[in-house]
Amino acid sequence: MRLESGIARGFWGRAVVCSVVVAAAAYWLARRADGPLGMFPGGPFRQESESCHDVDWAEYTDVSEIELELRPDAPRSITTWSVVLEGALYIPADFLTPWKRWPHEVEEDPRVRLRVGGRVFACRAMRATDAQQISRLRASIAEKYQISADGAAARAEVWWFRILPRVPD
Repeated sequence: MRLESGIARGFWGRAVVCSVVVAAAAYWLARRADGPLGMFPGGPFRQESESCHDVDWAEYTDVSEIELELRPDAPRSITTWSVVLEGALYIPADFLTPWKRWPHEVEEDPRVRLRVGGRVFACRAMRATDAQQISRLRASIAEKYQISADGAAARAEVWWFRILPRVPD
């Protein structure tokens, strides 16, 4: 009996160590990648960016995920959802937990780049705070992603960022 439990402990110990090593390797590789790799934040976009001054965001209404690069001085990128409302592109930031830093980083430095439809745009992200607008954004994203409009997502704290053209430095 004692030998069997030792074998089981050894197996599970190796399984845990292997899982940690694989996760650490994926995280390390993602940070050096051209953008995020799935759920892992990635490195800076290698592609040149264009201005988002005259972008018709309505073209991207049906795009389910976009990539967002933040912190121009030490760039990293994430994958996130988006919604187009009244011709403007918005990015939600929900589940504001201690390890989800990007909404606070964007509020401090709104210069972002986003990759959508194979194009990279240099923009800025400004937090939306109007209650009526936020209500419309919640309804739009619930419809787009088939989320219950009155479920847990409706009760979660969500910051919304409107994507605007950058102001010259």
